[in-house]
Amino acid sequence: MPDTGLLPDAARTAPVAAGEVVVIGLGYVGLPIALEAAAAGFAVTGFDLDPAAARVAEAAFHGRRGAGRLVATADPRGLPRAGTWLICVPTPLDAAGRPDLSLVTAALATCRAGLARGALVCLVSTCQPGATNGMCRAALERDGMVVGRDIFLAVSPERENPGATSPGPRATPRLLGAPDPVSLARAHAFWARIADRVIPVASAEIAECAKLLENTYRLVNIALIDELHRGFAALGVPTRAVVEAAATKPFGFAPFWPGAGAGGHCIPVDPAFLQMELARAGAASSLLAAAAEANRDRPARILAAVEQALGGTLAGRRVLVLGVTYKPDVPDLRGAAPAALLHALAARGAEALWHDPMAGPAPQALDGLRRVDDPAAEAVDAVILGTPQRGFDLARLAGLAPVVFDPFGLLPPDRRVRAV
Repeated sequence: MPDTGLLPDAARTAPVAAGEVVVIGLGYVGLPIALEAAAAGFAVTGFDLDPAAARVAEAAFHGRRGAGRLVATADPRGLPRAGTWLICVPTPLDAAGRPDLSLVTAALATCRAGLARGALVCLVSTCQPGATNGMCRAALERDGMVVGRDIFLAVSPERENPGATSPGPRATPRLLGAPDPVSLARAHAFWARIADRVIPVASAEIAECAKLLENTYRLVNIALIDELHRGFAALGVPTRAVVEAAATKPFGFAPFWPGAGAGGHCIPVDPAFLQMELARAGAASSLLAAAAEANRDRPARILAAVEQALGGTLAGRRVLVLGVTYKPDVPDLRGAAPAALLHALAARGAEALWHDPMAGPAPQALDGLRRVDDPAAEAVDAVILGTPQRGFDLARLAGLAPVVFDPFGLLPPDRRVRAV
C-alpha cells in the first residue's frame, strides 16, 4: 500500500494482532468476509439473528475452512469476547422511504455486550455520513470506555456485487476511515490481512460519503439512460448501439444500459441516506431527488405503455413478465422493478403471470401472482422482459405474444417489439 501519511509511524510497523473475529450479519456482505477472514488465519464466529441465515452460513463454512476457525450461531450468548467486531447488517428503507438503522443499533448493542478493552468495532453496513463518529461512537462509549483509547472504531463500507462475477472481498479495494489515527491503524492491521488493497482516507465521513456517492452516481445515470431509451426509440435509433458507440471514448464516459428500473438493496436505497443528510444541512439535491423519482416511476411508465398498446385497458388481459429478480443471475427480489410491475398489472385487472428460474420456490414478494413453468405454452396478450436472465432465449421472445415490451433494448427490431 502506498504511504498516504494517514497512519502513525508506530502503527505501520506494529504486528497484526491474532485472535477472534465476530461478523454480525451473514448475508451477501458478511458471509464472504467471514470466509476470507478464516482463510487469513482468524478464528471467526458468524452471528445472525435469523437462524436460517446462520444455518446457511454454517453449510458454507463446512469444507471451506482456512487456516482459522469458522462457526456460525444465532445465539448472542455464544459469542466470544473478540478482538474484532464487524457490523455487516442490512440498512434498508422503511415504509416511508426513510433509512432504517434498527439492525445497526441492535448490532452495536451486541458488540457492547461482549466488547473487551482494546477491541475494534468496524462498521461495514452502509449508513449516512456521520454514523460512525456519531451513532456508533455514542453507543460504544455508553459504558465509559473511550474510542481511540480503550476501544477502537472504524468504517469500511461494503462494496459487494452479488452474483457470479463478484470479485469477492480480497480482490475489491477497501476504503477505510476512522475517528482517530490509532483506530485507523488498528483497523488497517486487520483489513490488510483480508484485502489486497486497503485505502485509508482522512476521516470516517469521507469513507461514508464515498460509498453513497458510488451508488448515487449509478442511480442518476441509470435514470438518465432509462429516460433516453424511450427518446432514442422515438427517433428510431437503437439505444444499446448508441451507448456502445459512446463507450469507445477513452475518457469522460462510462456506459450505462437501459432497463426496467434499478432495484436491489443498494442503488435505490443508498442515495436516500445521502439525501437525508444533505437535507439536514440545508443542501438537498434536486437532481438526486429527480433521479430517485424517475427510478421509482419506471415500472409505471412501462405499465402505461403496455396499457396503451392493449387498447387503453388491462382488465382481463393476460400479461407475462419474463424475469423478476432485481438483476440477472441473482435470486434476490428486494426492490425488484419487475415485482412492482407485476403487482401494478394485477391492480389494473390484468392476469399477471411470471416466469423466472432464478427466483427460487414461491418468493414472498410475488404472493398471489401466478408462476408459469413454460412461457411458450401460455396464450398471452403481451410479454414484458423484466430481467434478462442468462438462460433466456431472446431470439424466441418476440414469438411469445402479439406484442413484446423490451425495456433493455436487447431484442432485434421487429413489428411486435416495443421499446419502453
